[in-house]
Amino acid sequence: MNASALHQAVHLYQAGRFQDAARCCEQALADARGNPDLMTLWAMSLQELGHDRDAAGLYRSLAEAAPDVSGHWANLGLMLRRSGEFSGADDAYRQALKREPDNTDYLVAYGLLLLDMGRVADARHRFLDAVDRQPAMMDARIYASLACFECGDAQRAAALIPEPATWAGLADYLREDLAGALMQVGRTHDAETLLDVPDIQHSLSGLIRLAQLNERTNRVARARALLAQALTRTESASRQERIDLLQLEASLAMREKDYDTARKAAAAVVAMRPLVQSESIAHFTLATIADKQKDAAAAMRHLERAHAIQFALAADVVPEMAHSHAEPLKISNTWLAADECGFRRDPHAPGEKASPVFIVGFPRSGTTMLEQMLDAHPDYASMDERATLQRCIERMEKQGFEYPRGLDRLDAPAADDLRAVYWAEVAKVIALRPGQQLVDKNPLNMLRLPMILRLFPHAKIILALRHPCDVLLSCYMQNFRSPAFMVLCSSLERLAKSYVNAMRFWIHHQALLSPDTLVLRYEDTVGDFPAQVDRIGAFLGIEDRDFLAQFSQHAARKGYISTPSYSQVVEAVNTRAVGRWQPYAPWLTAALPILQPVADHWGYDLTVR
Repeated sequence: MNASALHQAVHLYQAGRFQDAARCCEQALADARGNPDLMTLWAMSLQELGHDRDAAGLYRSLAEAAPDVSGHWANLGLMLRRSGEFSGADDAYRQALKREPDNTDYLVAYGLLLLDMGRVADARHRFLDAVDRQPAMMDARIYASLACFECGDAQRAAALIPEPATWAGLADYLREDLAGALMQVGRTHDAETLLDVPDIQHSLSGLIRLAQLNERTNRVARARALLAQALTRTESASRQERIDLLQLEASLAMREKDYDTARKAAAAVVAMRPLVQSESIAHFTLATIADKQKDAAAAMRHLERAHAIQFALAADVVPEMAHSHAEPLKISNTWLAADECGFRRDPHAPGEKASPVFIVGFPRSGTTMLEQMLDAHPDYASMDERATLQRCIERMEKQGFEYPRGLDRLDAPAADDLRAVYWAEVAKVIALRPGQQLVDKNPLNMLRLPMILRLFPHAKIILALRHPCDVLLSCYMQNFRSPAFMVLCSSLERLAKSYVNAMRFWIHHQALLSPDTLVLRYEDTVGDFPAQVDRIGAFLGIEDRDFLAQFSQHAARKGYISTPSYSQVVEAVNTRAVGRWQPYAPWLTAALPILQPVADHWGYDLTVR
């Protein structure tokens, strides 16, 4: 081989003259057929030019000629992934990792391929493998965080995010992905700090991420302006960027009630055959539009498709739950007996004002509205939806006490320890001012009522109720990200059974433990809002109740709200969602007998009109 030809090609490549470097390599290979150095440099030049399929052909030849060189397989995997040939890429990365199983670069690259393939659970394992081997590896931690969130493990997702001191010098694409991870765990201010730099905003992907952040924090006008700016720069947009733009356009059009535009954008996403999460989001959007336009049959077709996609994803993450009749809401399975409730009388427990106010109720029953009403008052502060009490249950169970039956065996120091765990978790997300009372809103804390009353027996609790059929329909129409909830909502019948189990747990323990509870019906709240504001004020001893009545303005100013109804609680109170289930009665036929006992208990009518 002519060494000067290789030297010249290297010089051209390093100068960024990739077309000339490729041509030089091709010509030199006429006299040095099969030379691995020239072939590799030729493939690298084609890769820089975006000729991924041609580069893949060269890397394949290199891998077949020297199959023990792991780098050839990894390069082949990357090119096949970028070409959309996922099956071949999967095999290539397996070959690379077979030869170097501890190579963290390969593990991360393979994880990204698995994400593209919709195999989120497998991707999470590969990213976590990389973090285990190289804990300070930034891209491994960022992508592991994103994958953990997709798998419903929000706690680990938050823990994996690198510390701010390590963010300096991150490549732009990693700053954008880190911002995405921060958005997922509610750290929107940090995400905006990462994105609010000229280099990021000069890129189309950075503009899109910033627009997504503004939409997610209810700054709609700013999001719309950023979207308009991004749409002028789509000539070089990647496939994923085009999908992201369409999804953002659909979200903003839905807020503006421009359903034709939203439908066209969501349908275009489906037509592009995107990754599984993007496709399910598009079908949920199309279902909502069909619902708004009174086409129940079309809404259900889209929902069935969305849930099929989500169930397949959940089955990879929680197969033991998806492929059985197990109750997804596991903590509703064990009930206390009357002789197991001595813990309710704890003379050392904090008083009412030193305890949180708990807002509970099955999801989609109006808990977020109630939370924002109290958060609008200066004497109260909410921390968005957190599994704080669940951390206490986990601590208790690690100490060998079963929940809830072990609560009666906890002595005063053990209860103090659990309260310390609770307040330490709270301190991670909110700093209460002197005299401020915490609002802990988590719908399924209704299943943690015994724990609430062990730690805070004098706490005020607000139970949000809503017509069972409206709850079921709203849950079924919701794009939940937790795998357990994907399984829970996979069918209306399964959802009905879990709803009844949760309600029976509450009803049993409310009678047994006599918590200080205010029951608020969604229908009453939206039907006579001032009267319910007065009821809440009287229950909590709030005199200046105007703050509660003006909660929607407060929610709009607040920005980030973690729950799926973040775009709804900034609107004025209305009755549009009352009786929403009636047009869907044919699809609820199997669920109605399941719901009947609980509906009778709360006085809800299941008659189809």
